[in-house]
Amino acid sequence: MITQEEKRNIVDKLLSIINNREITCPMCGNKHFSIGDGYFVTSIQDNLKDIHIGGEVLPSIPIICNKCGFISLHALGALGLLPKKNGGKDGK
Repeated sequence: MITQEEKRNIVDKLLSIINNREITCPMCGNKHFSIGDGYFVTSIQDNLKDIHIGGEVLPSIPIICNKCGFISLHALGALGLLPKKNGGKDGK
């Protein structure tokens, strides 16, 4: 499970991007959401015929509608929330 501090950082980052824009669920119109208790790590595949374990992934955080359960995924790299590798400055 991710910590409350991690969740707070994610919320702060998302709120800084949406700039007080009213957000509603695209499925039911609800205005209340929760952050998932863990990350989604989606494997990036180069074709649909084979499944490769390991390699490139797309880490994201699920934002869940409190009414209907619709899940939107937000890429941590695009939000600038990935740990830096080898002292890099851009999270890559």
